[in-house]
Amino acid sequence: MKVLSSKLYEWIIALFLSGVLFFITIWLIITFYLPIYTRHGKEVEVPYVIGLERDKASRIITNSKLRYTFLGRGLYVIKTIPEAGTIVKEGRTIKLTLTDKPNNR
Repeated sequence: MKVLSSKLYEWIIALFLSGVLFFITIWLIITFYLPIYTRHGKEVEVPYVIGLERDKASRIITNSKLRYTFLGRGLYVIKTIPEAGTIVKEGRTIKLTLTDKPNNR
């Protein structure tokens, strides 16, 4: 049986160590970085703001650790996307559709 040359042996060891380092790096990313990046476990419910004036609705959305954007023009919220009661990640943008006429709850 032929003995491996020292260069081939070194190459095999280097390849093995590179593979181990690669899998350790992937494990660290999945274990530590990914939960932070995706805000794992930081979920909130979209509040019900239909019928409220835009200023009051925007304060409620902001206090819920969410962002908002207005669709259309007007003073009152008639629709939210996603709908109220939906569970979303903190920081998600909620679209508030506006109208000039108040909508009774």
